[in-house]
Amino acid sequence: MKKEFFTSILMMCVACLFFCGAGSAEKISLENLQISAVGQKVEIPVLLDSAPAGIAGYIFTTSFTPAGVARISSVTMPEWAVIKKVEGTPGENVLVSALDLEMKVETGAESVQFCTFGVEGVSEGVTTLNIVITEITDDNGDPVLVDFTPSTITVGAKSQLPSPVQTPQTPFTPVPAPVATPDMVQSEPVPVVEITPEVTLTPVPTVVADFTAQLQEGSAPMTAFFTDNSTGYPTKFMWNFGDDSSDNTSPLQNPQHIYRVPGIYNVSLTASNNKYTDSLEKSGFITVKPMHLPVRGAKNNVTIFSVPKGAEVYLNNAYQGITPAYLTNLTSRQYQLRLHKDGYYDIVSPISVLDDVLPTFISGFVMTPHLAEIGKLSADPPQTGAAYIVSYPELVNVTIDDTPVGKTDIMVMNLAVGMHNLTLSKTGYEPWNDTFEIKNGLAVIQTYHYEEPYFPLNRTVEYVQYP
Repeated sequence: MKKEFFTSILMMCVACLFFCGAGSAEKISLENLQISAVGQKVEIPVLLDSAPAGIAGYIFTTSFTPAGVARISSVTMPEWAVIKKVEGTPGENVLVSALDLEMKVETGAESVQFCTFGVEGVSEGVTTLNIVITEITDDNGDPVLVDFTPSTITVGAKSQLPSPVQTPQTPFTPVPAPVATPDMVQSEPVPVVEITPEVTLTPVPTVVADFTAQLQEGSAPMTAFFTDNSTGYPTKFMWNFGDDSSDNTSPLQNPQHIYRVPGIYNVSLTASNNKYTDSLEKSGFITVKPMHLPVRGAKNNVTIFSVPKGAEVYLNNAYQGITPAYLTNLTSRQYQLRLHKDGYYDIVSPISVLDDVLPTFISGFVMTPHLAEIGKLSADPPQTGAAYIVSYPELVNVTIDDTPVGKTDIMVMNLAVGMHNLTLSKTGYEPWNDTFEIKNGLAVIQTYHYEEPYFPLNRTVEYVQYP
């Protein structure tokens, strides 16, 4: 009876394996690395051996055990990743994620490159590079089961035993062996002394903080890109951008920061490794100037109020002051008004400045509070800019990439980096076609002058800083 029971169980297991499969997983195997010296960098690819149902995306983080021997200095992402994100470089705990929105990793693909790590030696020793997989999904939306083999990383030369001490040799004279007798006492064995190689510890380097910025002077709003140049292999960073905004600090190694209010600002950086810490402050490092609006024709004065007060006032994205703000010398035309205050939703509203029509104040702008996103980090800077189209005469129809956007003078925001087609049209004038280039974080100001009644006379182009 017992034999028949075990036979039935065995047959059921065989049938289950036959119909359900053995549950085999795909594999990611990292090769072992030898880094000859501290500070040297080598590359290690992260490859998935096969993708039977393609790859839709992945998320994973890295770690080193023990810590302090090596770190990820750079991450090269694959071409198939349309959306990619890297956080924490250089460092030991790096987050890497990618999405294949165009299905470039096809069904049945082999040796799928997830990324390539640049690994840098920090101190001599041996450590293990691990990957903690949060998610790998195929094109069907199903999770991909993966067997992972970590990498053993050795930094510095391998330990060697010391060479034996050379002693001068003397002539060998044979001695007759003694004749054994019953009363002879057996001698004690000579203890063997094991020689342990001397280990030289590599001292932790002293940290010296230093930094630069891609842009130190510009018009508000201005985006500054900071670069850490500290020595001593620091792994922790804390920046203070000096403008007392909600995102005034950052723990990233190479952050970016938007200065919205004109002024001169001090910037400081504190960098540290596992033993040393150093701080550096540069006084008057960032200079932010106001972005001026073109002025022509009749002038009008307007006062802008908000509840609560203290909101930043922008007209066509040019900073005008803090509410209550008294604005003077405004040309009669339509503007885009934006009110910004940390902890509240922005108010965006068109306002028309007309001769003898608009009152000297605008009321009713009650701001709605919200939980501000303080300390939000971004690995990839936004790839957008703005275009400010100015024409003489005014009120010329503007079309960008076959989409009507309004009439001059007009600020068009959130345009993708690259070339765009521009068409200007106005009754009584010949339409004018042109192209302009959007650069990341900049606003291009293009001014067009028309002859009467048909042909454009000339144009001028300038760039200002823009988030």
